[in-house]
Amino acid sequence: MSDINVKLKHDLSDADTLFKILFASIKIGVPASKRKIANVADISSQLVDYHIDKLVANGQMLIVNSQYMSQIPFSDKTLYKFLKDKIITQELVDKIAKGLDFSQSEVQESKVIEESILTLLKLFSIDLKQ
Repeated sequence: MSDINVKLKHDLSDADTLFKILFASIKIGVPASKRKIANVADISSQLVDYHIDKLVANGQMLIVNSQYMSQIPFSDKTLYKFLKDKIITQELVDKIAKGLDFSQSEVQESKVIEESILTLLKLFSIDLKQ
């Protein structure tokens, strides 16, 4: 196995609309208009207008002076380093790869492993006690 690289995705072809909007906001890095976010996300302004309030309501984005931005931690490089060093370790990758059956996959093994890690992360929920 090769070294692990934890970074922002650059291919959003399979991402859902909410993630495309959030990702565009992260990429912009400062408060931006819905139109600018739509342009960066390569989706219609109407889709952004329809969905962006959901991202604000669930706490992933903020409204700042009538513009929208992602929460700061999403672009914090120290968090990506933490993910690489503490969570998405080579040991985790190796354990996942060892348990996978690649015989029916139509994509490279590395893509199967990546999607498996993302699926595992999505399966976890975190209950923070107040």
